[in-house]
Amino acid sequence: MGWIKDSMKTEARYQRGDVRKSVLQPRIHPIPVLRKPWFGKNRGKIVCNEGWSVAISGSSWRIDRYDYYENGHHLILGGESGSGTIDIIVDPVLNWDEPQNIPLDDATRKRVLNNLTAALQWSGYNVSFFMS
Repeated sequence: MGWIKDSMKTEARYQRGDVRKSVLQPRIHPIPVLRKPWFGKNRGKIVCNEGWSVAISGSSWRIDRYDYYENGHHLILGGESGSGTIDIIVDPVLNWDEPQNIPLDDATRKRVLNNLTAALQWSGYNVSFFMS
């Protein structure tokens, strides 16, 4: 639940004007092969044939949760969604939540955020990142 506390801190800093404005992500082309299973353990996830998936969880207070899974790793991000746009809060240093606190290198960070953007755009959303 630490991500909720971090997201709330970042949101408070944004409200004060301490955080840079959101960056709307460009459309991803070509979009990887994605699917959204209706049944089974992956129900509700956006799954890619390349071995990663994204789950959008409901609100916890005012923060939505976005779970990214890849090769046994799990990354949790927070943000807000509404009227066709998802705003995701991205810390300068991202760490995998499982295994615990392993930082993402620059290439992995770029790939993960690109995959997350592709999946959410495929679902019909515009995606913005708030860089904290």
